[in-house]
Amino acid sequence: MRRMSRITSILMILVMMFPASVFAGRKHKDVENIGNRKINGRILGIFPNFVSQEKEIQLGAQFAQLFEETARLVEDPVVTEYINRVGQEIVKHSDAKVPFVIKVVDTDEVNAFALPGGYLYVNKGLILEADNESELAGVLAHEIAHVTARHATERMSKAQLLQFAAIPALFVGGGLAGYGIQNGLGLGLNLAILGITRKSEAEADQLGTQYLWNTEYDPQGFITFFEKLEARQKDKPGKFASFFRTHPTPESRIEKVQKEISYLPPKEEYIVSSSEFERVKARLIETDNQRAQLGNSQGQADAKRPTLKRKTNTGGTEKEEPALKKDRPTLKRTKDSRG
Repeated sequence: MRRMSRITSILMILVMMFPASVFAGRKHKDVENIGNRKINGRILGIFPNFVSQEKEIQLGAQFAQLFEETARLVEDPVVTEYINRVGQEIVKHSDAKVPFVIKVVDTDEVNAFALPGGYLYVNKGLILEADNESELAGVLAHEIAHVTARHATERMSKAQLLQFAAIPALFVGGGLAGYGIQNGLGLGLNLAILGITRKSEAEADQLGTQYLWNTEYDPQGFITFFEKLEARQKDKPGKFASFFRTHPTPESRIEKVQKEISYLPPKEEYIVSSSEFERVKARLIETDNQRAQLGNSQGQADAKRPTLKRKTNTGGTEKEEPALKKDRPTLKRTKDSRG
């Protein structure tokens, strides 16, 4: 007991010695070395992440399966292939150490999020809200940065350190990774699962800006998208509620990104948009319009018919699990830019 009290006291001192302000300032300066950098730091400046990369991927697969059981995904191959290609190009020019699975969610909510281990979901509403490809790429780069910096499991590890009742497990090898996964599964898709804190948002903003630059997208697209959402939030707060719930926006956020851009070596030209982005966006709008017309005509016809309510299957047969791992890509990094 005395030994545990001593350990607890040491941990409390460490927390006091290493406040967030100590780590403030510009990190990750060596942008010319992107792809070879070790981004994920140590917990409280001392301890490693308690969740292994393999466990993190397993955790992400579990969450992805739970999410896809209730979410409706866009299945249009033209849309999904384009979004996946844009995202994978950024992944190749990032510090990512895991392959990514990128999918589009069929909802008008303006949002995107990444689960631990490289599962990234982009809402249809966000694609429609973007004015050009660099704005879309900016959000993707930000989410890719969260996974690269391992913010979700970093937060789990930090929470584990502060659970003093579980401290003995730390020193006898009691499986803290399993504890993090158990705790995580009980939280649902919230800020803890996504690893969202003010510090992690600032780091994801910085890294995302660097990845945009390294992929030759205009990093200003990141700023214009957030500025636009903040302006529109005042007129239609409900439409962007989901985004601002999972993407806290401190007043200094845009200013810091602008400052980060000033540190980056200038390039002769940047990608702002593409005709393919316009085609994909038009395709989504056309699909929505067709669905609305079909719904209106169907509603008029159904008004004169009795409705049939079907019971959900409660027979105990297990649903086939989505092939999340089977279809998982491998991470390939290239030195050359796109041709």
